[in-house]
Amino acid sequence: MRRAMLGAWMIVIAGCGGPREAPEWASVRELTPGFLLGLEARDPAVAADGHGRVAITYVTRDSTGRDLWLTVSSDSGATFSAPVRVNRTPGHVASFPEGRPLPVFGPGGALALAWAERRADMSRAVDVLVCVSGDGGATLGPVATVNDDAGGPPPGLTRRQDAAWRRTHNPSAFHGFPALTYLPDGALFSAWLDERHAFGEGEPPTSELYTAVSRDGGRTWGPNAMLSDSACPCCRPTATGDARGRLVLAYRDGHGFLRDPALAVSLDGGRSFARDTVLWPDRWRLEACPDQGPAIAWSRPDGGPYLWYTGASPAGVYVMPWRDDGVAAGLRRALTDDIVTAKSPRVASLGDASLIGVDAVPVRDSTHTRFALRALDADGTLTPWLFLGADARSGWLAGVNARAALACWIEQEGDRLRVRVARIERRRRA
Repeated sequence: MRRAMLGAWMIVIAGCGGPREAPEWASVRELTPGFLLGLEARDPAVAADGHGRVAITYVTRDSTGRDLWLTVSSDSGATFSAPVRVNRTPGHVASFPEGRPLPVFGPGGALALAWAERRADMSRAVDVLVCVSGDGGATLGPVATVNDDAGGPPPGLTRRQDAAWRRTHNPSAFHGFPALTYLPDGALFSAWLDERHAFGEGEPPTSELYTAVSRDGGRTWGPNAMLSDSACPCCRPTATGDARGRLVLAYRDGHGFLRDPALAVSLDGGRSFARDTVLWPDRWRLEACPDQGPAIAWSRPDGGPYLWYTGASPAGVYVMPWRDDGVAAGLRRALTDDIVTAKSPRVASLGDASLIGVDAVPVRDSTHTRFALRALDADGTLTPWLFLGADARSGWLAGVNARAALACWIEQEGDRLRVRVARIERRRRA
């Protein structure tokens, strides 16, 4: 076990005069494990639950390729376990900031990890994989493939059916950008971008959006279902659920090269989706990949905040409340005060409030990118921005309870990328 607290580090608040005290609404405490401070790492993600369990995933790269690593804590981040490699085939993880691996905690200390991995054969295919731990990450179970086309045609087809399947399924297909969330009964829901029906060289203009459910906690996965035949091919979907088994899935639509934010709602644990619609018609047309997925959270019994980036004028990150019937519950709001640019929105629940995060360039110091955080209260009040890190980007958030969340990001230090982790504690208002 290694101590996480390692002395002074840089928490930069907006301004050109160097580090200052954090704003009154929050305190910040570093939790970065010691081994991460000396390690070249990228694409971090963090998960936490209300029982002191914390999981951090990150990716390393060497001459063999990329590997996924996991470190866990059972004491709220005071100490962390030695990191373990998650992928069984060395160097085969397919990861980048928008399509990074991610951990999620479920009931009873269950921990699930989702990532994309290059197939070991010569097909160049990439599959979505999930590995589950029943003891909070102390031991890892077998790895399961979520996309059901990885093994070729289903058994029992006639010769004609087999030939038809092979004509319509690309054996070198990419499956990636996974979303993952637990259901209240311990089942798992996943969604991902899928190119099994795409042929030709290069990235297709759109991807299909597929979903699947595992009823045994991630060991096996049910039939794949296509939710959309036209999703942005490089914008990660995000899924979250509530205690009643309802699910919401945020993704970026791709019809006609329009990159509008979309919302799908399931009332039956992901078996079907009662609503799938564009939440707000930005009409942002882009014949390229924005690499900017949306973020969503439950903060009310009937919904919560939805965040997304748009390149349509005025460009930036916006937040809008949504309802569980799949429609907007208010107007969109720009998150541009004290910020020159903002991208890559994240959100975590803080009870009936939410913690918002963006990769941002502050107005008062436009020479560096920070991971900018602020709280959004149930009445719509926004706190000031809290700017973390130096040359920081690729942030990620996880809620702990109604007053605390965890944040992680990477910092550029010379020619190296290092992962940083912090606990954000909301101060009580007088």
